[in-house]
Amino acid sequence: SGREDPLRPVSLIGGASRSMPSLTHIRVRYKDTDTMSVVYYGNYLTYFEVARVEYLRERGLPMSEVNRRIHMPVVEACVQYVRPALLDDLLAVTSRVSERRRASFTFTYEIRNEKAELVATGHTRHACWNPETQKMIALPDWLKEIMPDADLDPDRP
Repeated sequence: SGREDPLRPVSLIGGASRSMPSLTHIRVRYKDTDTMSVVYYGNYLTYFEVARVEYLRERGLPMSEVNRRIHMPVVEACVQYVRPALLDDLLAVTSRVSERRRASFTFTYEIRNEKAELVATGHTRHACWNPETQKMIALPDWLKEIMPDADLDPDRP
């Protein structure tokens, strides 16, 4: 089966700037939809994860490397559904870090269809967990470096 995975992330040409949100394209697969060819609501969190992993990769931190250093469990997730995504839609998922705290950070997401119509927005909040000590830790400096202040949401403390 030499076919490409339709859920594979597609990076922007030249990669992302460290102070820019990340843009990932995802094609809606048959397995992601219900009997009406509408994306099942839980799959939006998978789309968020794909975009989050690409955000890190574009900044020189593939998830395989991050996972060896720290774990980033999701401690909160929220999706606001605006309009349905449909089978075969090519979705553009924008992700950025909107909030940084001492031991957690928040990614925000926006999903648009090929007509540039807003499909969904949401966020995930992540804690920092040291896999060696099995304890929560403060956000490491190396991770803060890829989360520039320019991306932070000005409406949040």
